[in-house]
Amino acid sequence: MNFSKLSDYLEKLPEEWGIPQCAFVLRQGRETIFEKLVNADKDNVYWLYSATKLFTATMFCRLLEQGKLKLEDPVSDYLPEYAQLVIADEAGNERKAQKPLLLEHLITMCGGLTYDIFHPCITGARDRTTRGIVREIAGMPLVDEPGDTYYYSLCHDVLAAVMEVVTGVRYAELVRREIIEPLGMTGTCFHPDAALKARFAPQYEWQGQKKGAVPCPGDNKFEFSPDYDSGGAGMCSTLEDYILLPEALANGGLGRDGYPLLKPETIEAMRTDHIHGSRRTGFDFRWGRFRSYGYGLGVRTRIDQEDGGCSPVGEFGWDGAAGAYCIIDPKNKISAFYVQHVLNMGPVFDEIHPKLRDLIYQSFEK
Repeated sequence: MNFSKLSDYLEKLPEEWGIPQCAFVLRQGRETIFEKLVNADKDNVYWLYSATKLFTATMFCRLLEQGKLKLEDPVSDYLPEYAQLVIADEAGNERKAQKPLLLEHLITMCGGLTYDIFHPCITGARDRTTRGIVREIAGMPLVDEPGDTYYYSLCHDVLAAVMEVVTGVRYAELVRREIIEPLGMTGTCFHPDAALKARFAPQYEWQGQKKGAVPCPGDNKFEFSPDYDSGGAGMCSTLEDYILLPEALANGGLGRDGYPLLKPETIEAMRTDHIHGSRRTGFDFRWGRFRSYGYGLGVRTRIDQEDGGCSPVGEFGWDGAAGAYCIIDPKNKISAFYVQHVLNMGPVFDEIHPKLRDLIYQSFEK
């Protein structure tokens, strides 16, 4: 193994892309085989944004495993407000949805919802809890029939409310009990307290390759209230904490002390592609960089190598709005996590993440 090219690439990110700081860890099995901190500290805390979705996907799959939820369940069985949904066309004309919204639609981002977080249904909700705001999201028009189109959206936030209902436990507490504490994470949560906030890495907004990144407020716009647990984007974590989740998923679903997070067959189901037909059109339109990937139960999943990338079929994971990125490869027991704190940086997804992925696998070549 030779990680010199990977190390050099990470070191040059501040100069070439204007990323003030970043951190990266790579594990095979339970061993850290490469780690790099660039202007960062190990105990820095970062907003995960959509990298939160790996927790939500894992929690949902645990409940599937336990028989408490089924993919074919109508969302209205848990959230009655979702029984009568409407669809709006581009001109604003509305019609009643003809198909029921199912849990499978939520976890695969095919529910027809949007990511309009400033919609009056959200900003005007009086009950600011997860259940309260998700109740109002049911009043937001869909873009298509449930199940017909892949459309990245608030689906996983709605799913968090479903999981609250079926377990009777607040979502943040559920994730703490079932994932965070059993895996030994100490700097991971929704709604960080003052002690964790003091450890936050500065947050930046990208201004282009020439101007780089400039400081911006350190809040998370997806944290709608202190009582709202966003299953899609509400968590924070550290480099050393977050990697424990991909590590477990890459090693048969077991935590370091043998905690049974997920069964291997459940992980197989998680990374099975659900994007076919009309769903694929929406996926390709939204994620051009993922042309050799599909989407499983809350994660991207590699379905071929036609893009020339080095990772094997079956590699899966997700990323986040500030540049976080994780790789899970059960075949080779590889797990990796990259984190920065720079918002609105398109090239991190289109260029940096694929480059990191390929450099990882090139490091193993003889």
